[in-house]
Amino acid sequence: DGQKIPLSIFYKKNIVRKTPLPVLMDGYGAYGISMKPQMSGRRVLWVLEGGIYAVAHVRGGGEKGVKWHRGGNKHNKANTWKDFISCAEYLIKEKYTDKEKLAILSGSAGGIMIGRAITERPELFKAAIIEFGSLNMMRSEMRPNGANNTKEFGTIKNKKDFEALKEMDAYYHIKKNTKYPSLLLTAGLNDPRVPSWFSLKFMAKMKLYDNSKNPKLILIDSTTGHGKDVGKIKQYQRFANILSFAMQQTGLK
Repeated sequence: DGQKIPLSIFYKKNIVRKTPLPVLMDGYGAYGISMKPQMSGRRVLWVLEGGIYAVAHVRGGGEKGVKWHRGGNKHNKANTWKDFISCAEYLIKEKYTDKEKLAILSGSAGGIMIGRAITERPELFKAAIIEFGSLNMMRSEMRPNGANNTKEFGTIKNKKDFEALKEMDAYYHIKKNTKYPSLLLTAGLNDPRVPSWFSLKFMAKMKLYDNSKNPKLILIDSTTGHGKDVGKIKQYQRFANILSFAMQQTGLK
């Protein structure tokens, strides 16, 4: 729609970009939270292995102020995944990567963005990783933290909000006989924010409807909650699995 979307791209200074390279792109786009420049072991590990890391500063976040947040919440939520798709198209157009080397990653409310990106443009991505993702938004109010989130996403009790929630519901948009990217979901059985059944329902329907041979994996932890309520070792183990999956799928040696 003409909006300029900030996109951070980083890689080794001496990297040679003669051919498309494996890219791991993340984003978030909710609650007015900005993806700020900061040290991240997750991102550095990918770059040290020779990949390109990108951060899409999509609407729903706070990078351009209150209007940027409101441009990607409730009835405007579709802008979040459309901005993310635009960033992916840019990376391919500018030959940073191609469709066979592009993996995408987010979690929690960022799961709306990833879930809808792969259900709207499944051919655009090689792999998608969603951690503790909000993937069934029409059932959002049925979760323990649901009522608190109506301020950001809307309520099914309001007709206009319901239509917006249906549009952002990735589970609802999975289509039969469609080739979807490789997929890795994580879920914690004790998650008080995003219940594990969001991920379990999504994966069950994806496996039933998917028409590709791309792997569909789910990593469930019976002791953890929303990812950060565990020790560092568990967090590192989970991300080691995520990083290995993304590397294997995109051909990053």
